Amino acid sequence: MLKRLQNNLRIFLIMIFMVVISLILCFFFWTTWQDQQIADIAYIQRMASLLIYQLEADTGSPDELLSNYEQEMNVYSILKDKEGHILFQSKPDTRTDLDTLIRIAEKSIEIQYPAEQTTISSITAQGGYGKITGNDHDSYYVIPSNIHTKAGNIYSLVLFYEPSSISSLLLQQLPAYATIWLLAFILILLASRFLLHRAFEPIEQVLQSHKDFIAAASHELKSPLAVIMANIESIQNSEIKEPQTQNSLKVIDAECIRMSRLVRDMLLLASSDADKWTIHTQEVNIDTLLIMLYEAYDPICRKKSIHLDLNLDAESYPQIYTDQERLFQILSIFLDNAVSYSKENSNIEILTSQTSKEFTFLVVDHGCGIAEKDKPFIFDRFYCADKSRTNKAHFGLGLSIAKELAKMLSGKIGFSDTSGGGTTFFLTLPIK
Repeated sequence: MLKRLQNNLRIFLIMIFMVVISLILCFFFWTTWQDQQIADIAYIQRMASLLIYQLEADTGSPDELLSNYEQEMNVYSILKDKEGHILFQSKPDTRTDLDTLIRIAEKSIEIQYPAEQTTISSITAQGGYGKITGNDHDSYYVIPSNIHTKAGNIYSLVLFYEPSSISSLLLQQLPAYATIWLLAFILILLASRFLLHRAFEPIEQVLQSHKDFIAAASHELKSPLAVIMANIESIQNSEIKEPQTQNSLKVIDAECIRMSRLVRDMLLLASSDADKWTIHTQEVNIDTLLIMLYEAYDPICRKKSIHLDLNLDAESYPQIYTDQERLFQILSIFLDNAVSYSKENSNIEILTSQTSKEFTFLVVDHGCGIAEKDKPFIFDRFYCADKSRTNKAHFGLGLSIAKELAKMLSGKIGFSDTSGGGTTFFLTLPIK
Protein backbone atom coordinates (compact mmCIF):
# COMPACT_ATOMS: atom_id res chain seq x y z
CA MET A 1 0.00 0.00 0.00
CA LEU A 2 2.84 2.36 0.87
CA LYS A 3 4.55 1.68 -2.43
CA ARG A 4 1.28 2.33 -4.26
CA LEU A 5 0.91 5.61 -2.37
CA GLN A 6 4.48 6.56 -3.24
CA ASN A 7 3.88 5.80 -6.94
CA ASN A 8 0.63 7.78 -6.94
CA LEU A 9 2.36 10.76 -5.32
CA ARG A 10 5.19 10.55 -7.84
CA ILE A 11 2.75 10.49 -10.75
CA PHE A 12 0.78 13.39 -9.25
CA LEU A 13 3.89 15.53 -8.71
CA ILE A 14 5.23 14.78 -12.19
CA MET A 15 1.88 15.67 -13.74
CA ILE A 16 1.69 18.96 -11.81
CA PHE A 17 5.24 20.01 -12.69
CA MET A 18 4.91 18.95 -16.33
CA VAL A 19 1.65 20.89 -16.68
CA VAL A 20 3.41 23.98 -15.27
CA ILE A 21 6.38 23.50 -17.63
CA SER A 22 4.03 22.95 -20.57
CA LEU A 23 2.20 26.19 -19.72
CA ILE A 24 5.52 28.04 -19.48
CA LEU A 25 6.60 26.67 -22.87
CA CYS A 26 3.23 27.67 -24.35
CA PHE A 27 3.70 31.17 -22.94
CA PHE A 28 7.19 31.40 -24.46
CA PHE A 29 5.89 30.16 -27.80
CA TRP A 30 3.05 32.70 -27.74
CA THR A 31 5.56 35.46 -26.95
CA THR A 32 7.76 34.24 -29.81
CA TRP A 33 4.75 34.27 -32.11
CA GLN A 34 3.87 37.83 -31.13
CA ASP A 35 7.50 38.93 -31.68
CA GLN A 36 7.50 37.20 -35.06
CA GLN A 37 4.37 39.08 -36.11
CA ILE A 38 5.95 42.41 -35.10
CA ALA A 39 9.11 41.43 -37.00
CA ASP A 40 7.07 40.55 -40.11
CA ILE A 41 5.28 43.90 -40.02
CA ALA A 42 8.57 45.75 -39.62
CA TYR A 43 10.04 43.71 -42.47
CA ILE A 44 7.29 44.49 -45.01
CA GLN A 45 7.32 48.18 -44.05
CA ARG A 46 11.10 48.34 -44.51
CA MET A 47 10.86 46.55 -47.86
CA ALA A 48 8.12 48.95 -48.97
CA SER A 49 10.25 51.98 -48.04
CA LEU A 50 13.27 50.63 -49.96
CA LEU A 51 11.17 49.82 -53.03
CA ILE A 52 9.48 53.19 -53.06
CA TYR A 53 12.83 54.95 -52.67
CA GLN A 54 14.35 53.01 -55.61
CA LEU A 55 11.29 53.48 -57.82
CA GLU A 56 11.28 57.22 -57.10
CA ALA A 57 14.92 57.43 -58.16
CA ASP A 58 14.20 55.74 -61.52
CA THR A 59 17.44 53.78 -61.16
CA GLY A 60 16.44 51.02 -63.58
CA SER A 61 13.65 48.98 -65.03
CA PRO A 62 10.77 48.74 -62.50
CA ASP A 63 9.85 45.17 -63.49
CA GLU A 64 13.43 43.96 -63.01
CA LEU A 65 13.59 45.62 -59.61
CA LEU A 66 10.29 44.14 -58.48
CA SER A 67 11.24 40.71 -59.84
CA ASN A 68 14.41 40.76 -57.74
CA TYR A 69 12.44 41.60 -54.60
CA GLU A 70 10.03 38.78 -55.37
CA GLN A 71 12.77 36.18 -55.77
CA GLU A 72 15.11 37.28 -53.00
CA MET A 73 12.81 38.93 -50.44
CA ASN A 74 9.52 37.05 -51.04
CA VAL A 75 7.78 40.39 -51.47
CA TYR A 76 5.08 40.17 -54.16
CA SER A 77 3.74 43.20 -56.01
CA ILE A 78 1.56 44.64 -58.72
CA LEU A 79 2.64 47.88 -60.43
CA LYS A 80 0.34 50.05 -62.52
CA ASP A 81 0.89 53.32 -64.36
CA LYS A 82 -1.35 56.36 -64.03
CA GLU A 83 -3.66 55.07 -66.75
CA GLY A 84 -4.17 51.80 -64.86
CA HIS A 85 -2.09 49.61 -67.17
CA ILE A 86 -0.24 46.79 -65.42
CA LEU A 87 3.51 47.25 -65.75
CA PHE A 88 4.46 44.31 -63.52
CA GLN A 89 2.62 41.58 -61.64
CA SER A 90 4.23 38.86 -59.53
CA LYS A 91 3.40 35.21 -59.99
CA PRO A 92 3.95 33.89 -56.48
CA ASP A 93 3.72 30.25 -55.47
CA THR A 94 1.19 30.97 -52.75
CA ARG A 95 -1.95 29.11 -51.76
CA THR A 96 -4.08 31.99 -53.05
CA ASP A 97 -3.24 33.52 -56.44
CA LEU A 98 -2.33 37.21 -56.68
CA ASP A 99 -5.43 38.27 -58.66
CA THR A 100 -7.63 36.90 -55.89
CA LEU A 101 -5.50 38.60 -53.25
CA ILE A 102 -5.86 41.92 -55.07
CA ARG A 103 -9.65 41.58 -55.11
CA ILE A 104 -9.68 40.71 -51.44
CA ALA A 105 -7.36 43.63 -50.66
CA GLU A 106 -9.52 46.09 -52.61
CA LYS A 107 -12.53 45.03 -50.57
CA SER A 108 -10.73 44.95 -47.23
CA ILE A 109 -8.52 48.03 -47.31
CA GLU A 110 -8.64 51.36 -49.13
CA ILE A 111 -6.52 51.25 -52.32
CA GLN A 112 -6.67 54.24 -54.67
CA TYR A 113 -5.08 54.09 -58.11
CA PRO A 114 -3.96 57.34 -59.90
CA ALA A 115 -6.49 56.85 -62.68
CA GLU A 116 -9.28 56.77 -60.09
CA GLN A 117 -8.21 59.93 -58.25
CA THR A 118 -9.90 63.22 -59.15
CA THR A 119 -6.88 65.17 -58.00
CA ILE A 120 -3.43 63.69 -58.24
CA SER A 121 -0.92 64.78 -55.64
CA SER A 122 2.69 65.35 -56.71
CA ILE A 123 3.97 63.69 -53.52
CA THR A 124 4.56 59.98 -53.04
CA ALA A 125 2.00 58.58 -50.63
CA GLN A 126 2.50 55.29 -48.79
CA GLY A 127 -0.51 53.73 -47.10
CA GLY A 128 -0.43 51.86 -43.83
CA TYR A 129 -0.22 48.07 -43.75
CA GLY A 130 -3.31 45.91 -43.74
CA LYS A 131 -3.83 42.21 -43.16
CA ILE A 132 -5.98 40.03 -45.39
CA THR A 133 -6.89 36.35 -45.44
CA GLY A 134 -6.76 34.19 -48.56
CA ASN A 135 -9.06 31.41 -49.69
CA ASP A 136 -7.15 28.77 -47.72
CA HIS A 137 -7.03 30.72 -44.43
CA ASP A 138 -3.55 31.95 -45.39
CA SER A 139 -2.66 35.46 -44.19
CA TYR A 140 -0.88 38.31 -46.02
CA TYR A 141 0.26 41.83 -45.18
CA VAL A 142 -0.63 44.46 -47.79
CA ILE A 143 0.86 47.95 -48.27
CA PRO A 144 -0.52 50.21 -51.07
CA SER A 145 1.30 53.34 -52.29
CA ASN A 146 1.27 55.97 -55.06
CA ILE A 147 4.77 56.85 -56.31
CA HIS A 148 5.99 59.95 -58.19
CA THR A 149 9.36 59.36 -59.85
CA LYS A 150 12.03 61.96 -60.63
CA ALA A 151 11.24 61.46 -64.33
CA GLY A 152 7.63 62.51 -63.71
CA ASN A 153 6.10 59.04 -63.93
CA ILE A 154 3.25 58.12 -61.61
CA TYR A 155 2.96 54.54 -60.37
CA SER A 156 0.48 52.67 -58.22
CA LEU A 157 2.21 49.93 -56.23
CA VAL A 158 0.59 47.28 -54.03
CA LEU A 159 2.94 45.01 -52.06
CA PHE A 160 2.03 41.62 -50.59
CA TYR A 161 3.99 39.60 -48.08
CA GLU A 162 3.09 36.22 -46.60
CA PRO A 163 4.24 36.17 -42.98
CA SER A 164 5.28 33.05 -41.08
CA SER A 165 2.27 30.95 -40.08
CA ILE A 166 1.82 29.76 -36.54
CA SER A 167 2.11 26.14 -37.68
CA SER A 168 5.41 26.73 -39.49
CA LEU A 169 6.77 28.58 -36.48
CA LEU A 170 5.64 25.73 -34.23
CA LEU A 171 7.41 23.17 -36.43
CA GLN A 172 10.51 25.33 -36.33
CA GLN A 173 10.46 25.68 -32.53
CA LEU A 174 9.15 22.20 -31.75
CA PRO A 175 12.51 20.35 -31.55
CA ALA A 176 13.84 22.85 -29.01
CA TYR A 177 10.65 22.81 -26.94
CA ALA A 178 10.43 19.00 -27.09
CA THR A 179 14.02 18.72 -25.91
CA ILE A 180 13.40 21.10 -23.01
CA TRP A 181 10.18 19.25 -22.08
CA LEU A 182 11.86 15.85 -22.21
CA LEU A 183 14.86 16.99 -20.15
CA ALA A 184 12.54 18.56 -17.59
CA PHE A 185 10.51 15.33 -17.43
CA ILE A 186 13.63 13.23 -16.83
CA LEU A 187 14.95 15.61 -14.17
CA ILE A 188 11.59 15.77 -12.37
CA LEU A 189 11.22 11.98 -12.58
CA LEU A 190 14.65 11.40 -11.05
CA ALA A 191 14.22 14.14 -8.45
CA SER A 192 10.76 12.93 -7.39
CA ARG A 193 11.99 9.34 -7.18
CA PHE A 194 14.96 10.38 -5.01
CA LEU A 195 13.06 12.81 -2.76
CA LEU A 196 10.03 10.57 -2.23
CA HIS A 197 12.28 7.61 -1.54
CA ARG A 198 14.14 9.62 1.10
CA ALA A 199 10.86 10.87 2.57
CA PHE A 200 9.26 7.41 2.72
CA GLU A 201 12.37 5.52 3.79
CA PRO A 202 11.80 5.89 7.59
CA ILE A 203 8.14 4.90 7.21
CA GLU A 204 9.09 1.90 5.07
CA GLN A 205 11.59 0.76 7.69
CA VAL A 206 9.00 0.98 10.46
CA LEU A 207 6.38 -0.85 8.38
CA GLN A 208 8.89 -3.51 7.35
CA SER A 209 9.82 -4.06 10.99
CA HIS A 210 6.10 -4.31 11.78
CA LYS A 211 5.56 -6.86 8.98
CA ASP A 212 8.60 -8.87 10.03
CA PHE A 213 7.36 -8.93 13.62
CA ILE A 214 3.88 -10.11 12.59
CA ALA A 215 5.33 -12.78 10.32
CA ALA A 216 7.79 -13.99 12.96
CA ALA A 217 5.26 -13.88 15.81
CA SER A 218 2.63 -15.67 13.73
CA HIS A 219 5.11 -18.36 12.74
CA GLU A 220 6.35 -18.83 16.31
CA LEU A 221 2.80 -19.07 17.66
CA LYS A 222 2.03 -22.05 15.45
CA SER A 223 4.24 -24.42 17.43
CA PRO A 224 2.92 -23.78 20.96
CA LEU A 225 -0.64 -23.79 19.65
CA ALA A 226 -0.11 -27.18 18.05
CA VAL A 227 1.36 -28.52 21.30
CA ILE A 228 -1.53 -27.13 23.38
CA MET A 229 -4.15 -28.57 21.02
CA ALA A 230 -2.43 -31.97 20.99
CA ASN A 231 -2.33 -32.09 24.79
CA ILE A 232 -5.98 -31.01 25.03
CA GLU A 233 -6.95 -33.86 22.71
CA SER A 234 -4.89 -36.24 24.82
CA ILE A 235 -6.60 -35.14 28.03
CA GLN A 236 -10.04 -35.33 26.40
CA ASN A 237 -9.34 -38.93 25.40
CA SER A 238 -8.05 -39.85 28.87
CA GLU A 239 -10.03 -41.36 31.73
CA ILE A 240 -10.81 -37.97 33.21
CA LYS A 241 -14.51 -37.60 32.56
CA GLU A 242 -15.49 -34.92 35.05
CA PRO A 243 -18.07 -32.62 33.37
CA GLN A 244 -16.45 -29.43 34.59
CA THR A 245 -13.03 -30.52 33.32
CA GLN A 246 -14.41 -31.58 29.95
CA ASN A 247 -16.27 -28.25 29.56
CA SER A 248 -13.11 -26.32 30.36
CA LEU A 249 -11.18 -28.39 27.83
CA LYS A 250 -13.83 -27.67 25.17
CA VAL A 251 -13.53 -23.91 25.81
CA ILE A 252 -9.73 -24.08 25.62
CA ASP A 253 -9.93 -26.15 22.44
CA ALA A 254 -12.39 -23.69 20.81
CA GLU A 255 -10.19 -20.72 21.69
CA CYS A 256 -7.09 -22.50 20.36
CA ILE A 257 -8.87 -23.22 17.08
CA ARG A 258 -9.90 -19.57 16.90
CA MET A 259 -6.36 -18.42 17.62
CA SER A 260 -5.00 -20.88 15.08
CA ARG A 261 -7.31 -19.36 12.44
CA LEU A 262 -6.05 -15.88 13.34
CA VAL A 263 -2.41 -17.00 13.06
CA ARG A 264 -3.16 -18.58 9.68
CA ASP A 265 -4.75 -15.37 8.38
CA MET A 266 -1.89 -13.23 9.66
CA LEU A 267 0.62 -15.53 7.96
CA LEU A 268 -1.33 -15.22 4.71
CA LEU A 269 -1.26 -11.42 4.85
CA ALA A 270 2.42 -11.42 5.81
CA SER A 271 3.13 -13.55 2.74
CA SER A 272 1.12 -11.13 0.62
CA ASP A 273 3.06 -8.14 1.93
CA ALA A 274 6.33 -9.91 1.18
CA ASP A 275 5.11 -10.86 -2.33
CA LYS A 276 5.62 -14.54 -1.51
CA TRP A 277 2.22 -15.77 -2.62
CA THR A 278 2.41 -18.10 -5.57
CA ILE A 279 -0.16 -18.76 -8.27
CA HIS A 280 -0.62 -22.16 -9.92
CA THR A 281 -2.75 -21.54 -12.98
CA GLN A 282 -4.76 -24.41 -14.41
CA GLU A 283 -8.04 -25.01 -16.18
CA VAL A 284 -10.80 -24.93 -13.57
CA ASN A 285 -13.90 -27.10 -13.88
CA ILE A 286 -16.51 -24.71 -12.54
CA ASP A 287 -19.19 -27.39 -11.97
CA THR A 288 -16.84 -29.45 -9.81
CA LEU A 289 -15.62 -26.37 -7.90
CA LEU A 290 -19.15 -25.20 -7.05
CA ILE A 291 -20.26 -28.68 -5.98
CA MET A 292 -17.18 -28.99 -3.71
CA LEU A 293 -18.01 -25.59 -2.22
CA TYR A 294 -21.62 -26.62 -1.64
CA GLU A 295 -20.67 -29.93 -0.03
CA ALA A 296 -18.18 -28.19 2.28
CA TYR A 297 -20.67 -25.61 3.57
CA ASP A 298 -24.00 -27.44 3.46
CA PRO A 299 -23.39 -29.23 6.82
CA ILE A 300 -22.32 -25.94 8.43
CA CYS A 301 -25.48 -24.24 7.17
CA ARG A 302 -27.66 -27.11 8.41
CA LYS A 303 -26.26 -26.74 11.93
CA LYS A 304 -27.43 -23.11 11.92
CA SER A 305 -30.77 -23.96 10.25
CA ILE A 306 -29.77 -22.06 7.12
CA HIS A 307 -30.77 -23.30 3.70
CA LEU A 308 -27.92 -23.29 1.14
CA ASP A 309 -28.91 -23.15 -2.54
CA LEU A 310 -26.57 -23.92 -5.43
CA ASN A 311 -27.84 -22.80 -8.83
CA LEU A 312 -25.95 -24.56 -11.60
CA ASP A 313 -26.51 -23.41 -15.18
CA ALA A 314 -27.96 -25.92 -17.58
CA GLU A 315 -25.49 -24.79 -20.23
CA SER A 316 -21.82 -25.68 -20.02
CA TYR A 317 -19.53 -23.24 -18.26
CA PRO A 318 -16.71 -21.48 -20.11
CA GLN A 319 -13.05 -22.37 -19.65
CA ILE A 320 -11.36 -20.42 -16.88
CA TYR A 321 -7.63 -20.61 -16.26
CA THR A 322 -6.80 -19.58 -12.70
CA ASP A 323 -5.58 -20.91 -9.35
CA GLN A 324 -8.35 -23.24 -8.18
CA GLU A 325 -7.17 -23.29 -4.55
CA ARG A 326 -7.07 -19.48 -4.30
CA LEU A 327 -10.47 -19.22 -6.03
CA PHE A 328 -11.97 -21.71 -3.57
CA GLN A 329 -10.44 -19.71 -0.71
CA ILE A 330 -12.11 -16.46 -1.85
CA LEU A 331 -15.52 -18.10 -2.22
CA SER A 332 -15.06 -19.75 1.20
CA ILE A 333 -14.47 -16.33 2.76
CA PHE A 334 -17.70 -15.09 1.15
CA LEU A 335 -19.61 -18.08 2.52
CA ASP A 336 -18.03 -17.76 5.99
CA ASN A 337 -19.31 -14.20 6.18
CA ALA A 338 -22.72 -15.17 4.80
CA VAL A 339 -23.13 -17.96 7.38
CA SER A 340 -21.94 -15.73 10.23
CA TYR A 341 -24.37 -12.90 9.49
CA SER A 342 -27.40 -14.89 8.35
CA LYS A 343 -30.33 -15.59 10.62
CA GLU A 344 -31.93 -18.97 11.23
CA ASN A 345 -34.28 -20.25 8.51
CA SER A 346 -32.81 -17.78 5.97
CA ASN A 347 -31.33 -18.65 2.58
CA ILE A 348 -27.82 -18.38 1.14
CA GLU A 349 -27.47 -18.69 -2.62
CA ILE A 350 -24.44 -19.52 -4.75
CA LEU A 351 -24.98 -18.01 -8.19
CA THR A 352 -22.99 -17.38 -11.36
CA SER A 353 -23.29 -15.05 -14.33
CA GLN A 354 -21.19 -14.51 -17.40
CA THR A 355 -20.53 -12.29 -20.39
CA SER A 356 -18.37 -12.88 -23.44
CA LYS A 357 -15.27 -11.70 -21.55
CA GLU A 358 -15.96 -12.22 -17.83
CA PHE A 359 -17.32 -14.82 -15.44
CA THR A 360 -18.79 -13.84 -12.06
CA PHE A 361 -19.31 -15.86 -8.87
CA LEU A 362 -21.92 -14.51 -6.45
CA VAL A 363 -22.74 -15.42 -2.85
CA VAL A 364 -26.10 -13.96 -1.83
CA ASP A 365 -27.25 -13.84 1.79
CA HIS A 366 -30.41 -12.42 3.34
CA GLY A 367 -28.93 -11.41 6.67
CA CYS A 368 -28.51 -8.07 8.40
CA GLY A 369 -26.61 -6.44 5.54
CA ILE A 370 -23.84 -3.83 5.78
CA ALA A 371 -24.47 -0.38 7.25
CA GLU A 372 -23.74 2.59 5.01
CA LYS A 373 -21.05 3.90 7.37
CA ASP A 374 -19.20 0.56 7.19
CA LYS A 375 -19.29 0.06 3.41
CA PRO A 376 -16.17 2.15 2.54
CA PHE A 377 -14.03 0.13 4.99
CA ILE A 378 -15.37 -3.39 4.57
CA PHE A 379 -12.21 -4.64 2.77
CA ASP A 380 -9.78 -2.95 5.19
CA ARG A 381 -7.61 -5.11 7.40
CA PHE A 382 -8.87 -5.73 10.95
CA TYR A 383 -12.02 -3.71 10.25
CA CYS A 384 -15.03 -5.22 11.92
CA ALA A 385 -18.53 -3.83 11.59
CA ASP A 386 -19.37 -5.45 14.92
CA LYS A 387 -17.64 -2.94 17.22
CA SER A 388 -18.64 -4.89 20.31
CA ARG A 389 -16.89 -8.02 18.95
CA THR A 390 -19.80 -10.21 20.02
CA ASN A 391 -19.11 -12.39 16.98
CA LYS A 392 -15.69 -13.79 17.86
CA ALA A 393 -15.41 -15.93 14.75
CA HIS A 394 -14.10 -13.02 12.70
CA PHE A 395 -11.09 -10.77 13.14
CA GLY A 396 -11.68 -8.46 10.19
CA LEU A 397 -9.09 -10.22 8.01
CA GLY A 398 -11.17 -12.47 5.75
CA LEU A 399 -12.36 -9.89 3.23
CA SER A 400 -8.97 -8.16 3.11
CA ILE A 401 -7.41 -11.54 2.26
CA ALA A 402 -10.08 -12.09 -0.41
CA LYS A 403 -9.25 -8.70 -1.90
CA GLU A 404 -5.51 -9.53 -2.05
CA LEU A 405 -6.24 -12.93 -3.60
CA ALA A 406 -8.61 -11.43 -6.19
CA LYS A 407 -5.90 -8.97 -7.22
CA MET A 408 -3.47 -11.88 -7.68
CA LEU A 409 -6.00 -13.65 -9.92
CA SER A 410 -6.53 -10.45 -12.00
CA GLY A 411 -10.12 -10.38 -10.79
CA LYS A 412 -12.51 -7.80 -9.40
CA ILE A 413 -14.15 -8.14 -6.02
CA GLY A 414 -17.07 -6.20 -4.59
CA PHE A 415 -20.48 -6.29 -2.95
CA SER A 416 -23.98 -4.90 -3.27
CA ASP A 417 -27.14 -4.85 -1.18
CA THR A 418 -29.41 -7.84 -1.62
CA SER A 419 -32.99 -7.01 -2.51
CA GLY A 420 -35.09 -7.44 0.64
CA GLY A 421 -32.07 -7.22 2.96
CA GLY A 422 -28.66 -8.81 3.15
CA THR A 423 -25.49 -8.59 1.09
CA THR A 424 -24.28 -10.03 -2.21
CA PHE A 425 -20.53 -10.51 -2.59
CA PHE A 426 -19.12 -11.15 -6.05
CA LEU A 427 -15.85 -12.11 -7.73
CA THR A 428 -15.38 -11.45 -11.44
CA LEU A 429 -12.62 -13.22 -13.39
CA PRO A 430 -11.59 -12.77 -17.02
CA ILE A 431 -12.42 -15.55 -19.47
CA LYS A 432 -9.35 -16.55 -21.47
